[in-house]
Amino acid sequence: MAEVLARLSSRAIALSLGALLLVAACSTGGSSSNQSASSTDVTVWTAWGGAELKAFRDVLAPFQSSTGIKVHLTTNRDSTNQIANGIAAGTDLPDVAPGPTDPVQVKSWVSKGAIKPIETALGDQFSAYKDNTYPALTTAPGGASDDVYIGIIGGKHYELMVKTQVKGLFWYNKKAFTGQAPKTFDDLLAINPSQYGAQKLFCAGFESGAASGWPASDQIDNIIMRQSGDQVYTNWIQGKQKFTSPEIKLGYQTFLKEVSAANVYGGSNTALSTNFGKAGDPMFKTPAGCLFLEQATFITSFFQQDFPSLNLKAGTDFDFFAHPSMGNSQYDGNVNGFYDNFAMYNDTPAARKLMQYMATKDAQQIWVNDGGTLGAIKTLNYTDPIFKRAADVAGSAKNLLVTAGDFMPSDMQKAFWQSLLNVTRDPSSLDAQLKHLDQVQAAAYATS
Repeated sequence: MAEVLARLSSRAIALSLGALLLVAACSTGGSSSNQSASSTDVTVWTAWGGAELKAFRDVLAPFQSSTGIKVHLTTNRDSTNQIANGIAAGTDLPDVAPGPTDPVQVKSWVSKGAIKPIETALGDQFSAYKDNTYPALTTAPGGASDDVYIGIIGGKHYELMVKTQVKGLFWYNKKAFTGQAPKTFDDLLAINPSQYGAQKLFCAGFESGAASGWPASDQIDNIIMRQSGDQVYTNWIQGKQKFTSPEIKLGYQTFLKEVSAANVYGGSNTALSTNFGKAGDPMFKTPAGCLFLEQATFITSFFQQDFPSLNLKAGTDFDFFAHPSMGNSQYDGNVNGFYDNFAMYNDTPAARKLMQYMATKDAQQIWVNDGGTLGAIKTLNYTDPIFKRAADVAGSAKNLLVTAGDFMPSDMQKAFWQSLLNVTRDPSSLDAQLKHLDQVQAAAYATS
């Protein structure tokens, strides 16, 4: 079954929408034009900004110092479209940039020779990279030669995995919730928040500008993959499982229990109007507005920045438990996550050296030390207790599965996200929403 992590986080999509197509070069120097076959310069595009960009600069600093290679780093929020245009026009491409998120593009770019194999980039280091990285990021299920979700085509790898995150975690304020982690989703729903001095069981925030709805999609993804299994879940992503099917409808019905008026802080209007980054704030107020927030590992930075005076510390003031069982134990090992990758578009000596460096434990340890992420390598050291435990979740997963909306055609993704907002607002519209999604699915996958 599909043992894959999503290459692009919903959060990254949300933050990039509406951004400038190209942000000025923001690091170690000069023009981002291609250095043909250079051994001294390498051009790199990334979508990162803020703390993520700073961390990447920290990763690059030892590489530049030890090799003398100058990295020309550009933050490009629209790299996929610009690279696609460059491939079509035959113009210069960056040496190193993320691979595309669309499986059709992955196959197309590989067939055109635009992306070079990681085997070529890493040379004799490839076996070590594969051995040291989470198997779900480097190995197609069942010995298959293709897995477009992780960039494996014809038995070759085209995406170098450098970071991961885990989704579907339930966060809580340790001073409020002092009970035991529930083993099943029914156990979770049975918790009485008033027993712990909280108003409601869950907080939720689905607002994210033009990408509103993606946090809700993460929640239903974790339900479906653990309730009905990885085969149903993968078929759904690929447009082979109708939204009106009993399995997907059950997922929606279960999601609606989380956002019911009885369970969600502030009711549906608050969930719909609250930005995802602020969704957990009521957990840290007195009295607590809610006990739990379902979100990915990245959310911890929002807790800390929203309450600087509390000096919140991971493992002391807040913690998480992994997504509880949906009642089908054979699917308990399905975990939802995403990853960051780099592809090599120009096979130059400098590009190879950079790719080789990013595949090392030393490079990825810098990312981990800067906080806010997991690495792709299994044996990294985590001083943050939250990320250490999240790494254990990723390492013990049977299947690390992609985020559904991120791999659906754009029209399908938009309709899917909107449907979750609509049913949150009006649960009685569920059947009509699912029928509409079937219609969108039929059209979207016919043209994708």
